[in-house]
Amino acid sequence: MKVSFLTMKQLIVITLFIFFAVFAHSAECQIRTVRCFPLGHPEAEPVIELGSGQQLVFSFDDLSADDHTYTYKILHCDPDWNPSGLSPFRYLDGFFSQPVEDYAYSYHADTEYTHFSLLFPNHETGIKVSGNYLLQVYDDDRPDSAVISQRFSVLERKTVIHGSVVSATRPQYLYTSQQVNFTVENGSLPVYNPVRDFRVHVTQNQDPNTRRALTPTFVRQGQLVYEDGVENLFDGLSPFRHFQTVSFSFYDRYVKEVVKGPDGKYHFILEPATVPQRYVPVADERGNYVIDAEQVQQPDVEADYAMVHFALLYPEPLPDAEVYVYGKFSGWELSPAFRMDYDARHKAYICDVELKQGRYDYQFAVLDKTTGEVDLHTLQNNFYQTINEYNVRIYFYDSALGAYRFVGYQNIIPTF
Repeated sequence: MKVSFLTMKQLIVITLFIFFAVFAHSAECQIRTVRCFPLGHPEAEPVIELGSGQQLVFSFDDLSADDHTYTYKILHCDPDWNPSGLSPFRYLDGFFSQPVEDYAYSYHADTEYTHFSLLFPNHETGIKVSGNYLLQVYDDDRPDSAVISQRFSVLERKTVIHGSVVSATRPQYLYTSQQVNFTVENGSLPVYNPVRDFRVHVTQNQDPNTRRALTPTFVRQGQLVYEDGVENLFDGLSPFRHFQTVSFSFYDRYVKEVVKGPDGKYHFILEPATVPQRYVPVADERGNYVIDAEQVQQPDVEADYAMVHFALLYPEPLPDAEVYVYGKFSGWELSPAFRMDYDARHKAYICDVELKQGRYDYQFAVLDKTTGEVDLHTLQNNFYQTINEYNVRIYFYDSALGAYRFVGYQNIIPTF
């Protein structure tokens, strides 16, 4: 569906409409900017190696007016992130439940918040078994349900992965899709039935909703080969859209205007987006975001929060569908706070989100309300040239442990 360009007058009307509209925000959840990454690598997936001494940085902001205290627990999971049933005594050294004791109050920022952070594994809690984990955070005033469930993984390298991203081998997908071919070497693992003993997943750009469970094309002695051109085929999409809110005075070409509103909060009006009709190379961060602010020493506690106003020009609302602003900063979730409303008068989807200062990549996701499927290509289009990152994960079922170990991990990026 072709989207026509709007006149400058129409764009100005949309800008004013977005800025002066009254938006309702939920006061129920004041937890924002949840982050988890290997120490020193804020762009990476939260994966560390077992026994390596590596640590994960976990943090979040509490914007509520009242003081809260939090406790965290660590839960071992299967490859699908369901509880594995292992006793904490099997996978943890130390305490199963610990307080989040490292916190600091914001300063030099108009928005008041408390920044909580945690390094783990630590002296109180260590990990003994590889696999998938959930770090669950509980408000001590309401201990019955977690306010955060953060995924992370602990790896033991028992396999070797050789892979590449190539053009699709099926002609009908040649200009729209990418094919992830790879081979897994079993190493010294006691494998009796490779198809049964291994679980293999591939994810695009760290987005768990793109995760694909693959079966081997064929099995060699000590090797599993994946190159069938069907299960390992992914939409190329387009490069991520981008904006930055680092400065309230100087901003990039994706920001139309910055205005200080009557509430004292800064508002970033983004340039209205359109569905790309051709591939345009853009240096994106494959969906990541970084917290940063100009002329500050500690962005974690000095960066402010601002309202970011998104607009996507589209001729008519998509039938039986909802549209969301989507990326790592939304937790790769279709959160109500990121849902876009369709403005029929100006033929645009619009949304406003309160975000901490930084640099952000994002997409627009479509939720089919009938099937529940998430569609990323309708509003991004599909181009085989897009530089996407693919993460290959290998899990091995250990019958003695009674759970899956995480035994292989590899990032693969196209070179074409």
